[in-house]
Amino acid sequence: MKVKMFAFAALAAAPIWAGSLEFTPQNTEVVIVPYAWRDQRAVRFAAQEMTNFLSRAFGAKVPISDRINPAKCSIVLGSNTWSVAAGIDTTKLPQEGFAMRTKGNAIYIAGVDANSSPWVNFGYFPRATLFGVYDFLERFVGCRFYFPGELGEIVPRLSSFTVPDTDVVSAPVFKERFFSESVGEWYDPDFKDKRYMQLSKLRLRMQTRPIPSCHGLRAFKYVQRFGKTHPEYFLMKKDGTRDIMDTEKPPYCMNNKLCFSARGLREEIYQDVKAYLTGLPPESRGLARWGMNCRYREYVDVMPEDGTVHCHCPECTAAYAAAKDPKDESNEQIWGYTIDIAERLKREGVKGNIMQMAYSTYRNVPDRKIPDNVVVTVCNNGSWVAPDRAERDYAQVKAWYGNVGKVKLYSNCGKHDCLNLNVPDVPSSTPRSMARFYNRMAPMTRGALCSNPADRAMYCVFNWYVFSRAAWYGHVDTDAILDECYRLMFGAAAEPMRAFFDELERKWMEEILGRSVDTAIGTANLVPGEFRIWTELYSPARLKPLVALVERAEASVPPDSMEAKRIALMRREFLDPMVNHSRKYSESLSVEKERARRAAARPKSVVAGEFKPVTIAVDKSMTGKPFHAVKFAADLKPGRRYRISYFVKGEGIRALSRRGGAQAVVWFNEAADMAKVVPDVGLDGTFGWVHQSAEVLVPAKLRCDFRPEVDLRMFFATGTAHFDGLLVEEVK
Repeated sequence: MKVKMFAFAALAAAPIWAGSLEFTPQNTEVVIVPYAWRDQRAVRFAAQEMTNFLSRAFGAKVPISDRINPAKCSIVLGSNTWSVAAGIDTTKLPQEGFAMRTKGNAIYIAGVDANSSPWVNFGYFPRATLFGVYDFLERFVGCRFYFPGELGEIVPRLSSFTVPDTDVVSAPVFKERFFSESVGEWYDPDFKDKRYMQLSKLRLRMQTRPIPSCHGLRAFKYVQRFGKTHPEYFLMKKDGTRDIMDTEKPPYCMNNKLCFSARGLREEIYQDVKAYLTGLPPESRGLARWGMNCRYREYVDVMPEDGTVHCHCPECTAAYAAAKDPKDESNEQIWGYTIDIAERLKREGVKGNIMQMAYSTYRNVPDRKIPDNVVVTVCNNGSWVAPDRAERDYAQVKAWYGNVGKVKLYSNCGKHDCLNLNVPDVPSSTPRSMARFYNRMAPMTRGALCSNPADRAMYCVFNWYVFSRAAWYGHVDTDAILDECYRLMFGAAAEPMRAFFDELERKWMEEILGRSVDTAIGTANLVPGEFRIWTELYSPARLKPLVALVERAEASVPPDSMEAKRIALMRREFLDPMVNHSRKYSESLSVEKERARRAAARPKSVVAGEFKPVTIAVDKSMTGKPFHAVKFAADLKPGRRYRISYFVKGEGIRALSRRGGAQAVVWFNEAADMAKVVPDVGLDGTFGWVHQSAEVLVPAKLRCDFRPEVDLRMFFATGTAHFDGLLVEEVK
């Protein structure tokens, strides 16, 4: 009897059937054709992965052979004459799909593969046989790949395992599957050059064919091409001048702001798109090479540069005024030029697709019908939003799905600086929330990019794992997959470790994320500041239950076991950074310690005049101004380092913005990028006297007509702040 399984079937324990193959250390071999060592590097790596994990499972080396031995049980990899004879035609498989079929004493695993190294090009090459290898190891051997390294790989010790008569064809539900790379250091220094990230993407079966869908117009280099000859192509500022900036210099979101009412610009965009899709060289359009926004002579990304800035030309001003909703003022304008390009491509018989993102002030479905050669990406914050915003995001995706069919998701659920979520040492592991999000969105989704950066790579690994399951199978049984994970990883300590990670997720989702708000660069979260995080939400007292759970887990397993090593890793990566940060922050608030330091060091302050205590009270009637401040001149010297410190007490301070509260600002110049805010997110709530301090480096050049100063202020907040003991001292 042959087991027939077709695409997207979830993993299940394999029963023993009549006619099944029994693999043992003595009779198992991995087979690839001889030329695979030279001409099929993806298949060669698949064979190395297969023999590596089988050898670990058996405790004995499993060889790689270039011929089938009828006396052995063979695992034959790649598309070759043997797989064709077994009935596998890889040309008929779905995109990125593989076939797995038993015949005789062998099982054949094959898909479309490229002759590419796994360590280059981000894994963007066909490697479907490798996907089949990982499926085989999970399905029949019981391996799991939570994260690279011995501690994150589950490899059961076996004397044998059985494969029933099998006929499997499997392919991913999401054709685009990607998670971000902007993460902190890996726990294991043996992984050099971020190979752990590449291994994660390979083993979690991430995409092989990326399709661009993020700020693509940057790559057409319009500033360099037209900045001098056609200034009318660029955004008009309030003073009537054009905003022409070099797109090669970060931050990119400040550059390349275009005037989408300029007909000449629209024509240039169209001709760039057409040239690429029709196979013309980049030189024909004044470019040295086609950029990352162009792929496969099939896709061109025409999304504007990041950040939404008003163009004050008459045409754009009129377009904004005609918008149905001020929050979506660019909607018809951006989608207008997108639709114009798509319709013209069709009229002129040009094959291919253009990519556009529903984002910021052009996030909603436009009034005009969108042609079928436009692929839409919808940007949101994934699962990292408040419940009310989650429903809005779902409704938005549903509206797009009803208009254009399945969409791609670009989900910013990471510790981004621009979204005020870069909270160091606070774990952002949220696999349950992430699974719920993708399970709900999957029926409307063709692919997904999960932007999930963090200050520690380990904060992301369980997020990536559930994302990969949802992306391949279209649905993930969250309880089952996490229960299995904790059982396999931690053994007898599964229950306290499950409780530990569930509480980390609850704290992040309920206490850190807070209320979601809209900004010019997407959705942001009104999260608590450092002061509230470490004095209340993650204070030493509030962390004691988490410490107790890890201690209970440690006591549940033998000291030298693999489970104990994994628990030690979780303590080192998740628990200890929280505990240490909380303790150090609490110590830094001590007014007594700072007074004692000052008494011993007798530092000289560069603040002009005699400082007297300051009280700033703000009520609702005063919130028309963003801040209320008392200013002090400071004799800061260019190129020198200073330490600012002060004492502050709060009474009913309520933040009204992401960074609102009581704080100090050291101004080096009038520009906002020439200042240091201490703390970056203001203090809020009611609290007794606490100490605040930070070191600042004064830029080497300061404007001669502006004297540096220090402000004590209430920024986007109501309530009362009392300031005392302001001191700015040079640090030698």
